[in-house]
Amino acid sequence: MAQANPFEAKRRALQDQFMDAQAPVDRAVGTDGVHHLVLISSDLEATIRFYTRVLNMRLVKVVENRDDPTSTHIFLDMGGGNMLAFFDFPEHGDAPAVRGTGAMHHVALKASPGQYKALFARLKEQGIAHSRHGTAEAGSVYLRDPDNALIEVTCR
Repeated sequence: MAQANPFEAKRRALQDQFMDAQAPVDRAVGTDGVHHLVLISSDLEATIRFYTRVLNMRLVKVVENRDDPTSTHIFLDMGGGNMLAFFDFPEHGDAPAVRGTGAMHHVALKASPGQYKALFARLKEQGIAHSRHGTAEAGSVYLRDPDNALIEVTCR
């Protein structure tokens, strides 16, 4: 008899312990969604160009970072009332982040079928490297921003 996959057993244990199958789907949660996610940029101009020209977001705010007056805080409208923000830290160097516990793996954005199709046209037009899982109509596309952050755009 084959031994059960210990990773699958851990997944099932998490579900059993923390998911309430009896809870109503529309049950209120303790927050109202994402206001903004913040990443760190080594080059704000390159970051703004990528997110506005490749992902078609809009730059909506540029302010001083309240925690560091040498740092700039930008906000990009990523749709749905959500913002993607970036800090730069010009006096702290541009050492890349190291993937590890507590680090971000990737940002997953959702797109309508029309937005998804238009993204592929921009990726081709601009020669942006990417990988796709699914079709040109539905699935996920993965690409890297100027600081190598992994971005997923998904359409279901």
